[in-house]
Amino acid sequence: MTYTQTVFTGGTGARPITAFSRQIARALEAGLADAPAEVERKAVFAIMKRAAPALGIGIGALQTLEHLISFTHADDWKAGRTPIAWPSNVTLAEAAGKTVSAIKARLRQLRGLGLILARDSGHGRRTGRRDETGAISVAFGVDLSPLRIRYEEFRALADAYTAQSRLFKEGRQEIARVRRMVSQALAQAAHMRLTGPHWFALQEFLDRVAAAAGQARANRDSDGFMAAIAQLKQVEEQVGSTIDQFMFPEENEGSGSKNEPFIHMQTSPHPIEDVQAERACSSDPTGHALSSADLPASPSNSQFKARPAELMEMFPTTAMYVGARKPAWSDIHRAASRLRHDLGIRTGTYVDALEKLGPDAAAIAMMITAERHSRSEIRLTPGAYFAGMVGKAKRDELDLAKSLWGFRTERMTAH
Repeated sequence: MTYTQTVFTGGTGARPITAFSRQIARALEAGLADAPAEVERKAVFAIMKRAAPALGIGIGALQTLEHLISFTHADDWKAGRTPIAWPSNVTLAEAAGKTVSAIKARLRQLRGLGLILARDSGHGRRTGRRDETGAISVAFGVDLSPLRIRYEEFRALADAYTAQSRLFKEGRQEIARVRRMVSQALAQAAHMRLTGPHWFALQEFLDRVAAAAGQARANRDSDGFMAAIAQLKQVEEQVGSTIDQFMFPEENEGSGSKNEPFIHMQTSPHPIEDVQAERACSSDPTGHALSSADLPASPSNSQFKARPAELMEMFPTTAMYVGARKPAWSDIHRAASRLRHDLGIRTGTYVDALEKLGPDAAAIAMMITAERHSRSEIRLTPGAYFAGMVGKAKRDELDLAKSLWGFRTERMTAH
């Protein structure tokens, strides 16, 4: 017996069936059991907006998705119901201020991402009806149930993307902070006419780290980005060691435990006659004038002519680090660098002080910190105290002149 099957091979005008559309349909059917009983309509779009960059949703497609969600009712997202919207492409185009062709392209993108399904009617037009309770009784149009079924998936994706974006933002801020530190070190080296490949090595090291971080960020590679950012600590350490070795080249044996700072004490560093003789000296062998310190403006309008010789009398804790019987400002600067180690003050904080205060005032701030620490007058740590002084300087609230007057008055009272 012979059987004959007659088929219609002409165009139907219906949407073609593809392997991808069937894959999405199967995935949705499998996810029905794990779908949340109900979701809030407002929460759906909020999650999709956060997940859009990770999913690759364009701004236009996201706008149309928002419009489609707005055509549903809140009850459509409850368990047992199917959120379907049936606005025409003309209506969507008017809402977006775009052409119908643009809307069709947006809908194709949303279908391609598995975010919506097409529920077509026999005549191909979108239509729907609700009963007296507001529930959908019959509808043909855009099926938004993938958003409810994949809601937890999209929320996890949005959370992961947000956390990664926060990681990248904080990492870029760290790179900017260290870059400023390197720039300040190079600028001060240039000001002091210090040359050598070790200064350029700082910039090259930072550029390599920044390039690796940038490549990892472009690839959305969190592990690679974190590995690159971890190298910034090495850059900071290299900045500190380069400053200590080449900017203030003095014997420096202090390692400076950050938990147990240790500083040398000497209550009478030099005979008074030596100090008086030094005051008459006008310059050091390098030609650096032994003038008053370059202090920031005093909020209290105090004036103090701080000279190296008198500072040695006022701050005996620092005198052991100076060593010279007739100290110049260059000796004070080197002593401050050594004190930084032994007080456990971070390189970044010290560079901030040099940038904001200059070498003279930064050295005096370090001396004040060391003296107060030796007297157990610091409640937390020397690093925190010094950082607080730098913070005040940034707010133009630091009054070094007034502090120096206090130490001078105390010394004169003691004598």
